[in-house]
Amino acid sequence: MNEQLHRTSRSVELIIFILYALGPLTGNVILVLFGVLSLEFSVIPNAILIAIPSFMFPFALVQLFSGAISDVKGRFPIILLGLSIFGVGMIIASFSFSLTIFVIANVLAGIGFGFVNPVLIALLTDITPVTKISKKLGVLGAAANLGVGLGPLLAGQIIIFGWRYMYLIFLSLTILGMLTIFIIRKKHALTKSNIGIRVFLSHLVQEIRRLPVILLVISAFLFSHTATAAVIWTSQSFTHAIPVIPETISGIVIALFGVMGFTGGILTGFIVKNKGVKHALIIGSISLLIGNIILIFFGNNNFEALPFTSMGLGFMGFAGGILMTLVMFYSQTLSKERRGALAGLTTAFLFIGIAFVPTTLAPFFNSGGISLVYLIIFVVSMILLIIFVLLYLFTKKKA
Repeated sequence: MNEQLHRTSRSVELIIFILYALGPLTGNVILVLFGVLSLEFSVIPNAILIAIPSFMFPFALVQLFSGAISDVKGRFPIILLGLSIFGVGMIIASFSFSLTIFVIANVLAGIGFGFVNPVLIALLTDITPVTKISKKLGVLGAAANLGVGLGPLLAGQIIIFGWRYMYLIFLSLTILGMLTIFIIRKKHALTKSNIGIRVFLSHLVQEIRRLPVILLVISAFLFSHTATAAVIWTSQSFTHAIPVIPETISGIVIALFGVMGFTGGILTGFIVKNKGVKHALIIGSISLLIGNIILIFFGNNNFEALPFTSMGLGFMGFAGGILMTLVMFYSQTLSKERRGALAGLTTAFLFIGIAFVPTTLAPFFNSGGISLVYLIIFVVSMILLIIFVLLYLFTKKKA
């Protein structure tokens, strides 16, 4: 019986990692589709930026309550609901004939994956022994960062045959995930709470008032305007370069960002388990500073600066993999009884931040180009590190 349970848990882990990578895989393909979609829908490249908030805002807002609902109603039903809605979004995206239809598809995809994303984090923590949580969350963070890099890289190659095939591939992965979850749920105990949703939400309000939780959600929001903002706006700036940097090269650059994030996430799991949060935070902070400095002084959107820009994004990706894993780690250790709720709050504020990235940084890009954007990201990075240090000190004091 124990061996069968172990095999089932391993199957659950595998599908969690795959599905968790699917979200950023889908959300980030747009980074190399500005040019092709602008021609397809007869709009300017900047108009395609609307696809990012159209996915990210519903994605973020749904997560405010989807994790909490899964604490009460169980993880698997919420995941299946989300994948169903997400799949509909993928179907509509693959047949889009205008930017409006494409935006509607992204809204549905965002709503659907909003029901999936935080629940996957909580489900992984549910089935993982306490001593291995940091390691597993490191792998989960690595999977997400790999999705960030693979999405644009894959899109950059597949658009040669047609961009619509990308969304058909995502639809196939979604169907496969639904079938796997449906089979696994019959063999694995559901995580439920006996309390009602109203009582649970009152407990959630109490959690939000705690200083560590406040610091946690602030750090998640600010994170979106550091490493993630750097890769979004660098990709966007490539379409304004003279000559324009092709999608295939842009995809490779973003893939480097994702691979470094993958490496940082894996490394963080081992560091936190063996050395503690402090060491991981120091390494992530140093990497973030190095990445910022390289981008500010040497980065740009032309071919001559491409090696330095790629190097800077590599350091930013590595730092992002570390710091995002630490954010997830805290979301699962600050309150054992409400892991789903805190996972939802944390990821919600992260993606609310990402949804704002095109809007908040657009004035700086329009007035000073990508160089000014890099400078603003550096300022936000400094604030983020201060918040992280406060979160670390406060949780250490309470431990």
